Amino acid sequence: MEEGYKKYKGKAFMIPELGGWRVILTGPELVTELKNAPSDVMSWADAMRDVNLTLTPYTLGEEVEEAPIHTEIVRGPLTKNISSFFPHIIDELEVAIPLLVPENEKDSEGWISVLAFETSIQTVARLLHRIFVGAPLCRDTEYLGVMTDFTKWVMITATIVSLFPEFLKPYVARIIGTRDRQTNAVVKHTRELIEQRLKLKKGKDDKFEEAPDDAITWFMDIVPDRELNPFHLSRRLLSANFGSMHTTSLSTTHTLLHLAEKVEYQEPLRQEVEAAVAELGWTKEAIARCVKLDSFIKESQRLTGLGTTSMTRRSRRDYTFSDGSFVPAGTTISAAASWIHLDPEYYGEDAHEFDGFRFSKQAEADVESGKSHYSLITMSPEFLLWGYGKHACSGRYLAANIMKTIFAYILLNYEIRLPEGYQPRIISFGSNRIPDMAAKVLLRKRVDA
Repeated sequence: MEEGYKKYKGKAFMIPELGGWRVILTGPELVTELKNAPSDVMSWADAMRDVNLTLTPYTLGEEVEEAPIHTEIVRGPLTKNISSFFPHIIDELEVAIPLLVPENEKDSEGWISVLAFETSIQTVARLLHRIFVGAPLCRDTEYLGVMTDFTKWVMITATIVSLFPEFLKPYVARIIGTRDRQTNAVVKHTRELIEQRLKLKKGKDDKFEEAPDDAITWFMDIVPDRELNPFHLSRRLLSANFGSMHTTSLSTTHTLLHLAEKVEYQEPLRQEVEAAVAELGWTKEAIARCVKLDSFIKESQRLTGLGTTSMTRRSRRDYTFSDGSFVPAGTTISAAASWIHLDPEYYGEDAHEFDGFRFSKQAEADVESGKSHYSLITMSPEFLLWGYGKHACSGRYLAANIMKTIFAYILLNYEIRLPEGYQPRIISFGSNRIPDMAAKVLLRKRVDA
């Protein structure tokens, strides 16, 4: 793909994949054109179903494909209520981090060794499910195990199923059996909670408006009546869990490894967090003040990301792009995210180097003007972490706030570094890019924390 990007920059080119060819778009003009193409021409839903992304019918379920209600939940009540969730997020961090970074395992110098990915996914899981289902269920290790395992099994199932011809896919998915098995495992933990909530909703108690403001209540407000039962509501919960946890955990891991590697950034980041929290407390407003931290995370994602491509679509009919590139119906099309993110034209001559404060000067100006053109959550043809346009990641506001809060808490309470001699590496397969799952980081409690 690197060769194609350099040779055809500003145009489109094709790369071979299992099951056919993929058209790669390289310039902002073509990326914007893809963003603006109507769904009956360039379909996000068809790409999710047919391309090796999640193969939704076989992993999340037909009802999720037909009515992806979890995206409405994320865009609506979840995003709108982020500020009110902050006390719960901080409370959960104060419980979770000491368990995941146990003081009784420190060495003679006070350093505690933890797996970067496992610590990230467990932390993210607890914070997300504090919002989704509340305490104490968000602290149930068996329940969290089902939820974290499901995020892994969706990708494994999608990869395996994609290797088979279309007529065999349903049978292979049934043999693997991840979806129903995992749903039943969730029901074991959620049945009592959901049945209590259903009694409120069905009029046996007139206090449904006083039900907790969580994902179960939100789903019950909008799912069709046939899904008002523990099994289907638990499946909806799994779909929201996957959409939120998978990418957030991987992104958190990448940033955690960068923070441990780039120790020179820790003190200025810590000072920024200390000042914001001292003035505004642990609030969304305080986290929004941390523009250097925002910049550091964005730079980490720019250089690592979660895939070499973004904005994947499947063409529903023949289409000719403005550069003359013709794609027939049924073609898979993506933007060359990784190489756009490394292009000196957009990021300067040091585009291949890590500069944690690359975006912070612009972001500081944004704070003063009330804009956020350079913040982590901002999308553009040159920054495609979240996608771009109508089908961009609906959970980016939640993910960004969770990541920033995790790192703000770590910075105030711990020193962090890599084990001696270790350098973070990225594992690539297909268009996916993931951190080293065996990578460890060392944390030490700050004396004045």
